[in-house]
Amino acid sequence: MTKPEIEPGTAGCEVTFQPLGRRIVVTAGTTLLEAGRRAGLLLCGGCGGVGICGRCRVSVSSGNMFPPDEEERDFLAAGSYSPGTRLACEARVASSVTVEAPLSSFPSGQRLQVEGDVAVTAHDPIVKAYQLQLCPPSLDDSRSDYRRVADALDAVAGHTDWEMLPGAASCFSSLARKGRWDLNAYTRRQQVIGFANCGMNPVGVAVDVGCTKIAVYLVDLCTGAELAASGTPNPQIPYGEDLISRLVYAAASTEKAKSLAVMVRECILQVCAKLCDSSHIIKEQIADICVVGNTAMMHLLLNLPVAQLLSAPFVASIDRDVDIPASDLGWQFAPGAQVHVLPSIGGFVGADHVAMIMARNIDRCEKLTVGLDIGTNTEIVVRDPGTGSFLTTSVPSGPVFEGGHVSHGMRAASGAIEKVYSLNGNLRYTTIDGTKPIGICGSGTVDLLAELRRIRCVDERGHLSKTHALVESGRSGARFLVAPAADTGHGRDIVLTQQDITQVQLAKAAIFAGIETLLQLTGVSPDDVQQLVVAGAFGSYLDLRSAVSIGMLPRFQNAEYLQVGNAAGAGAKLALVSKSERERARKIAEKAKRIELKQYAIFDRSMARATRFPELRSLISHAASQLPVSVQDEARSGSD
Repeated sequence: MTKPEIEPGTAGCEVTFQPLGRRIVVTAGTTLLEAGRRAGLLLCGGCGGVGICGRCRVSVSSGNMFPPDEEERDFLAAGSYSPGTRLACEARVASSVTVEAPLSSFPSGQRLQVEGDVAVTAHDPIVKAYQLQLCPPSLDDSRSDYRRVADALDAVAGHTDWEMLPGAASCFSSLARKGRWDLNAYTRRQQVIGFANCGMNPVGVAVDVGCTKIAVYLVDLCTGAELAASGTPNPQIPYGEDLISRLVYAAASTEKAKSLAVMVRECILQVCAKLCDSSHIIKEQIADICVVGNTAMMHLLLNLPVAQLLSAPFVASIDRDVDIPASDLGWQFAPGAQVHVLPSIGGFVGADHVAMIMARNIDRCEKLTVGLDIGTNTEIVVRDPGTGSFLTTSVPSGPVFEGGHVSHGMRAASGAIEKVYSLNGNLRYTTIDGTKPIGICGSGTVDLLAELRRIRCVDERGHLSKTHALVESGRSGARFLVAPAADTGHGRDIVLTQQDITQVQLAKAAIFAGIETLLQLTGVSPDDVQQLVVAGAFGSYLDLRSAVSIGMLPRFQNAEYLQVGNAAGAGAKLALVSKSERERARKIAEKAKRIELKQYAIFDRSMARATRFPELRSLISHAASQLPVSVQDEARSGSD
């Protein structure tokens, strides 16, 4: 057994996290949540570690802990928890301890959507490569390295007055003399930003920084071809599963804000290194980076002030597009590599929403379109090509659809129940990777509620039917047994509680009411909508029939429903390889009008109505030909 790493200044309390066997030595008084973070575990901390969400429950199987305070005792007393259960954010170690943490707290095997349905139509990258065949210096030709490069570029690029960055000059001197003066020069406008051996094209990186996951794409800037892509959980998750909790943490001190910025920057750098290794690319070939994300994520990445985002009118520090030297973020790529951040529209409608609009051509489409990217924060756009109206908003749908605020919710990882369906009158489910269930992810929760409505186990107000055979009473109220302990991977029942249903109702109502309010403000009828675009990782796996059934999405009779994957990442790739797309992003941000929904009483009224589930009659009364193609099967199954 290896000796645990001892951090400077610690006093020898060894914390062992099972089942992964991860160990860390900390000082007495350290919380289990903090110990988990230091050990590299993304223990759930949905409220940001302030002891109110209960998602960080663990079981202490050995060792001594400081007694729980009054708030933790009250929280644990309200549930039927086994001996040793503690809240990791509140429980402090008093000796070496062993902790059993639920599998759903670990990110291993998490399914992360990075693909987006889009084709690169414009290819005019800001970074270009020129092959230079130079004459070496001699007594008859003692030009400086800079002059030698500038003269060669004058001939092949048709420009003059070249500037060579000091870092590029340093790179050139050794590379040229080793490569016999035959090499590639990377340029941005009339600035020489790097060099590489002949045949080594400049490479770009597109990044979509989401609240839950980070998607990274490696792209050949000379051809526009994607070389590799990967996704990883956002390492900030333990500091808050929702935007507000994370912003509150960052606003508490400059040190905390900087720590969040550093961890996400290092995460992106690590993914870039892996993609480069798999593609046989060296880091010095990375010459341009394009980053998108919602307003909060961009502020946290760039370490901008966030306090003003915590209260109305939710003013961003910077909302225009910016270019930053990659070295300022600690990324050592080509000497002159820059990071381009797309503009935001306003409030929490950020650069990722602009990128989604670009990728799906919503700004150019001749159809009346509703577009949304469902996540912890859901952004919505309604564009009417007839009037040019372009309204956007965001709604705090919360982490429910990422597994948060649900008793046995988890992210889309191995063992998560992802689909629920009826077979011969009985509910059945499938799990990710086909393993025994250990929890239920967002798509499974939506499916489950749709089926419970269909069999009348949940009424319009969201109340569980206490007469159903699988509904039982718990200390916290009624709950539906999804999978008994004998069938699960951890030997405990998986249930959906009355409180879980309430959380889903609030989240789905926010999305529905946001769409309905924008349509009313645009002045169009739901029957006029021709296209509904659903983007994002969760949206890719969501069964649209279930989403319509529970009233999360409206039933547009004349619209085509599209699931388009990670459109924000696709939009970031467009901007990476095209100057004209970057200009297009600026125009979208300038033209789109952000709506603050709380200003409108119609939103509050719509939200109140939308918390209820649609009447069962409305699910089966429409002919299949009247329904969107993607939800036609519901009419048939609902009439059985």
